[in-house]
Amino acid sequence: MKTCCIVVIGHVDHGKTSLVHALTGIDTDRLPEEKERGLSITSGFAHRIYEGCTIDFIDAPGHEDFIQAMVSGATGASAAMIVISAAEGIGAQTLEHLNIVGLLGITKCVVAITKSDLLNPSEHAACLIEIRDALLQTPLSNGTIIMCSSKTGNGLDDLHEALQKMVPEAAQASNALGSYLPIDRVFSVPGQGTVVTGTLLGQDLNLDDKLMLEPMGRAVTLRSLQSRGTQRDLIHVGERMAANLRGISVTDIPRGTILSAQGAGKASFCIDVQIVLQPEMKRPLTHMQDVRVLFGTSNEVATVR
Repeated sequence: MKTCCIVVIGHVDHGKTSLVHALTGIDTDRLPEEKERGLSITSGFAHRIYEGCTIDFIDAPGHEDFIQAMVSGATGASAAMIVISAAEGIGAQTLEHLNIVGLLGITKCVVAITKSDLLNPSEHAACLIEIRDALLQTPLSNGTIIMCSSKTGNGLDDLHEALQKMVPEAAQASNALGSYLPIDRVFSVPGQGTVVTGTLLGQDLNLDDKLMLEPMGRAVTLRSLQSRGTQRDLIHVGERMAANLRGISVTDIPRGTILSAQGAGKASFCIDVQIVLQPEMKRPLTHMQDVRVLFGTSNEVATVR
């Protein structure tokens, strides 16, 4: 069965979490403060099993204060669902998110214009034209646009169809030497021990694979693998997953750690990068300047040489 991991992006309060719930039946806001504030703080996760494919949804925070969480959530996604409120149009964070996913190499998308019930039907055509024109100036301008409503259900069937059609187009190909998992959550389960989660990259992961935690270079073994609440012996690249690890505590695994196949590569303090400055950049980049690097699920301060 084909699988696809889709990051859900858009401006704060444009209805991303409500739309994911309408599509999957899963509430991605799990923290008490998220429910109290009605605002996603960390990435949330849901999935939907279709005929012939399964889609994992990563509901990324929309507020500008949580860009690091948004980048972390988008790591591993092979496509995007852009959520735009019909009543408000494209917001500032939507444009920033579009630039970010473009930099991450995501080229496939579906645009969901939600909250369409807040407009008169006679206004829908003008709303579609306005948003289509605005998207022409962004890295993701070729996506299918669907007018929908999480409240009434209008357009959701069309959105399901568009998402399913995108799955084979967004299939991941990799030349990585082995599987690797940028860890985005670490927690303990009573009676089982330490569990890490993330989106699998590189190659498929088997239960009997030999694994390392990087950058500490520590060998670990798997107790079990899980995806979407089901125990598995094999996880396919691009799937959301959880790994139960033996003999290591939660405090030994900081956020941003990589779980990787032995021989897939070693950690380094120096990398070569190609830097593309965004048009809105007000100042030039200079030698020995400190920059914040968002890489996988980690963020670090680095020096440009």
